[in-house]
Amino acid sequence: MIRRTALGGWFRIVAAAVAGALATLALPPLGAVPVLAVAVVILVRLLDRVEGFRSAASTGFAFALAYFAAGLYWVAWSFLVPGPPVAYYGPAAVLLLSVLLACFLALPVAVAAVVTSPGTARAFGVAAALALGDWLRGHLLTGFPWNLFGYSWSQIPGVEQIASVVGVYGLGFATLIVCALFSMRNWRAWAGACLAVALAAAWGHWRMSAPAIRDAPEGPLLRLVQPNVPQREKWLPGNREEILRGMIALGEPEGAPLPDAVIWPETAVPSMLTPESELLRALGGRVASRDGLILGIPLRERDGRFNSIAAIDREGRTVARHDKAHLVPFGEYVPLRRFLGPLKLTTGRRDFTPGSGLTTMTMDGIPPFSALVCYEVIFPGEVVGPGDRPGWLLNLTNDAWYGETVGPHQHFENARMRSVETGLPLVRVANTGISGVADGLGRVVDRLELGQRGHLDIRLPPALPPPPYARLGDWPFLGALLATILSVLAFGRRRGPSKNV
Repeated sequence: MIRRTALGGWFRIVAAAVAGALATLALPPLGAVPVLAVAVVILVRLLDRVEGFRSAASTGFAFALAYFAAGLYWVAWSFLVPGPPVAYYGPAAVLLLSVLLACFLALPVAVAAVVTSPGTARAFGVAAALALGDWLRGHLLTGFPWNLFGYSWSQIPGVEQIASVVGVYGLGFATLIVCALFSMRNWRAWAGACLAVALAAAWGHWRMSAPAIRDAPEGPLLRLVQPNVPQREKWLPGNREEILRGMIALGEPEGAPLPDAVIWPETAVPSMLTPESELLRALGGRVASRDGLILGIPLRERDGRFNSIAAIDREGRTVARHDKAHLVPFGEYVPLRRFLGPLKLTTGRRDFTPGSGLTTMTMDGIPPFSALVCYEVIFPGEVVGPGDRPGWLLNLTNDAWYGETVGPHQHFENARMRSVETGLPLVRVANTGISGVADGLGRVVDRLELGQRGHLDIRLPPALPPPPYARLGDWPFLGALLATILSVLAFGRRRGPSKNV
């Protein structure tokens, strides 16, 4: 006979996992924020019934593990590209990644549950713990700030404007506080939560109605090329010339005006070249434009191999270059290679070499831009280098690894949030999509959908004055988080044991 306490413990774990999986419905591309509120309410209510660190940690871990496994399932898709036997490791990779990320949320949640009493203190403590876990996983162990809670507002542009003040971490913290208010059996708390969302939306819509963008002069004409080359075909021997001819043809539509610059995606040339390659020089003059070509390309030099963005003028000269600094584990390098060996998904056994950091690239005819390769764009507060402020953000990526899953949609929304935070327009060019342009408020001007082959001509939107987050970074969020934690500790300490499930 199963003991009631054991049955209750399993019920708690399963309920927490279901809540964590449901919470992913609030993430892009759906953006069902009310479901996140339900999930947080379930988590808080479950924690109200546990006693001890172990029970609280297992509850928080089940919630977080399901949240990450359901939200990152698409990572396994990339293992299908090399085929067997690598494909068999996909589910295990998702599980291991989810376990690691779950620890960042579960441990703070367990501490919050142990030190706070049920009620307001518990609800606010859990919200603060989840927000702290979000920030920690974005910074420790190279960082992986994917599917932060603040991205839940991707379909409600008014509310997401809060990120211009406190960034996506601060927006996520505010969201979690609002969700936690619904866990209280108090109509005033519910009314306060609804009022907070309404005020945030009203302020955001007021901010977006400002004439700063509408009355600004038109910028240079950029042509974005999305070739939609399947990853399995991209590196096949003999395909390079056909791929290059196809991209050149896409960039020369009949009857279209001559663009100031043409932009190709990450690793547009499926070949490891040297910076002095004759092919690079030829492309600058071959691609029809006024000022030249910007493309992603793998480069080989004596001191390493680099995943780079190069700007080539009409004479074939490389006038600017950025080497990717934030490399993808197991995609561009193997951590702990001594123990794990050549467990690498991408072509070639050698690791890529990290670049020196963020780069502001300059090219005649267009404003200076901050160059970001692939997931370098997902790191809040780390997309603009020191020195003079650039005029826009450029993100070149290749999401073909993930097929037509939610992964490329999430990546696009992650990138778009950087415009809200910085006030800088974002130009994003992807091999299979989603390519597009967002203005300095994060509004999508135009886009090419996932799996679409074609080009997009767009006038570069103007940059806005730097919003508070661009000047202050995460300090306001961290200050609010610290104040909440201290308040919870001061007024909401747990005074006695609570009923265990």
